[in-house]
Amino acid sequence: MNEFFVPGLYVLSGICFYAMLHHGMIAFHRPPAPNHLVFAVLCLFVALYIVAKAGAYRADTAQVLVVLRRWEMSFAAVILGLLPWFVAEYTGLRPRILPAALSGFFAILLAANLLLPYGIQFVEFPDLSYLTLPWGEQIVDLRVLRRGVWHNAAWVGVFAVFGYGFYACIAQYRRGERRRAVTLAAALGLFFLFVLVNWLVNHGVFRFTHTAEFGFLALVAVMSLGLTQELRESEQRMRAVLDNVPAVIYMKDTDGRYLWINRHYEELFSVRNELVAGKTDYDLFPPAQANAFRANDREVLETRQPLQVDEVADVVGEPHVYITLKFPVLYPDGRPYAVCGVSTDVTEARAAKAELNLLRSRVWHADRVVRAGVMTASLAHELSQPLAAILSNAQAGLRFLGRDTPDLKELTGILQDIARDDKRAAGVIRGLQAMLRQQETPKKNIDLGECVRELLTLMHTEFIEHRIDCETALEPGCMVLADRVQIQQVVLNLVLNAMEAMAGQPETRRCLRVSVAPAGGNETQLAVRDSGTGIPEDQLGSIFDGFFTTKDKGLGIGLSVCRSIAESHAGRIRVERNNDYGVTFFLTLPFAAKGATAGAEGALQNGSAVASC
Repeated sequence: MNEFFVPGLYVLSGICFYAMLHHGMIAFHRPPAPNHLVFAVLCLFVALYIVAKAGAYRADTAQVLVVLRRWEMSFAAVILGLLPWFVAEYTGLRPRILPAALSGFFAILLAANLLLPYGIQFVEFPDLSYLTLPWGEQIVDLRVLRRGVWHNAAWVGVFAVFGYGFYACIAQYRRGERRRAVTLAAALGLFFLFVLVNWLVNHGVFRFTHTAEFGFLALVAVMSLGLTQELRESEQRMRAVLDNVPAVIYMKDTDGRYLWINRHYEELFSVRNELVAGKTDYDLFPPAQANAFRANDREVLETRQPLQVDEVADVVGEPHVYITLKFPVLYPDGRPYAVCGVSTDVTEARAAKAELNLLRSRVWHADRVVRAGVMTASLAHELSQPLAAILSNAQAGLRFLGRDTPDLKELTGILQDIARDDKRAAGVIRGLQAMLRQQETPKKNIDLGECVRELLTLMHTEFIEHRIDCETALEPGCMVLADRVQIQQVVLNLVLNAMEAMAGQPETRRCLRVSVAPAGGNETQLAVRDSGTGIPEDQLGSIFDGFFTTKDKGLGIGLSVCRSIAESHAGRIRVERNNDYGVTFFLTLPFAAKGATAGAEGALQNGSAVASC
């Protein structure tokens, strides 16, 4: 007698167990993967269902038959309760009320199957009968010829599950996901056909055994192939994207062995993905570089947090600088199992930035030279006064020394006047040297008000010559971390622009007001207000753009330089039209971290300084 039907069922259960392991591992290693997780659970219960069914076909007593069929129907109830959730997750169908209702129904059916004396398959204790298959194999007859209420209710639930599944397929097809919809419809269709055979056999349409187990297997086989194919295509698409990203991308395990590299990595370092797999950085790079890479990998694994860092790697014998973002790849329980890195070559960008900074420094210097040239006449006048005073005092001293009895007290006073005038001239010269100096001075904590007062003192004669009334309100203690020369360059630009804007105004209306005061929060603000012709409303948004000017002979770089300097100090500059005449420029800078306290003490001691130039 040929016996291969029941042994074949055990083979099929083994296939289902394999599918369960396969998709379970996918769900474990590729979170989140709810499709694969739910499907793995379905495969498990399908395998248990087939094992129970195969045992029932070989039952040697009616008692064993009842127990095995009870287990069989219990597993079937779990499968049919989970299937709507898999369908909903696979198709993305919302809301989830119907799957919840179907699961609730099969939960009740499962409870009834466990509580009824003979399960839902039998209304009374069955007789053990046998069925001979066409090829001569004899098995226990599992047909349900006397069907109870619970058995019929189970079939209603089965058809409801299939109805929901086909409805979800149609909805998915209409959304454009035709391939996935067809795959799911084929799996459900085959499943339905084999289950329908069970129903026809139970109703005596023809004499044969049940085939629902083959329907479950068809569902598992078709959907397993579909999910695996989708995963493979997804990996291919992701690989295509990563291979075309202009960055070095790689993945290493916790021991530093490479698992995968993208095409850019292969081309840049002349290696192949297949040959790199299993190797470490010590096999590919010099020891010093490999040590640095490994130290960064360990930090990512220990902290389990992303890390962005600069790394240096040799490319064709030349060191290149990379900005690298490394992040851990974690198991669902939070344990890291790999480190992924994305490295972008910034060698040329860093060189270009350094060249840009040099060019910007030269532009700033050129602007300072131009502005200092404007002040030459004023500075000459400022120098002529102390030099003339020194000469006069020196001549007077010589005359006193020519006397028979020189007046030492008078000579002491003359020498003190000479020293004072010399210091005054030296201060003017130092200010001019600072303005003309090309190299940048280091940033220090400076009093913004004192810095502005120093510059306005140099421009005193300029204000007198142009008949400009300059008022100042410079609060002491407004400490900022800044380059004094660059800040004075901004103030000089703004003041000279204001003077040019007021040149055509009546002398009585040429008023310049310069103020320094806290701006609220952790910032201080410099304001330069003029009463000139103003700036048209439609040009306010472009006034700081490079080479944009409202002057007939302007170059359009002064205010652009001011904005660059402000931004390099983590500040900002803006302009507003005044309600009456002219405009006001505002330079806002952050307080120095340590200078804010000192500044507050200075303000308490000295108070606010309001003066006229």
